[in-house]
Amino acid sequence: NRPRQYLLCMIVGAICAASLNIKSGKAAEPTEMTAEKLLDICTSPTAQIAGKKGDVLGWQKMTDAEKDELRLSLGNASLIEIVGWRRSGTGRPEFLWFATNAAHLMTCWYRKPDAAGLLDSLSKHLGSPDELDRNDAANSVTALWLRNELEYSIVQFRSSAIVTIGSQR
Repeated sequence: NRPRQYLLCMIVGAICAASLNIKSGKAAEPTEMTAEKLLDICTSPTAQIAGKKGDVLGWQKMTDAEKDELRLSLGNASLIEIVGWRRSGTGRPEFLWFATNAAHLMTCWYRKPDAAGLLDSLSKHLGSPDELDRNDAANSVTALWLRNELEYSIVQFRSSAIVTIGSQR
């Protein structure tokens, strides 16, 4: 049941991120995302702290309108605090957003178009996944870790991956 729940969450997140109409702009020297940076940002206790950590990446920030659109897709807009960024490169952009609500449940979502080595990097920091499903025919991998009241998951399809980190339910 959990893998399906995560897959659904990731699909909804992907649709939300894809629907964002983020305007192009230049950020000063955007840095590459690493598993360590991702985990540091995504395990922040508040959106304000995640925002400060994420701003160091130098990626383009989400606009207020984009955050409002994402809030509406996640539920009660008045109770959700969101920070988010986009990094455009030569191919498809990377997206990262962090959301928390009044009940202190948080979700962090990251999409990377070229995810080679990301599963291994996450495993280096989190240990072996609690659940791991490889489908060689479809060239996909799904992994789930339950650590310190947080659920970490990655779905990798071919070279792209979506990582979701959130409060255990």
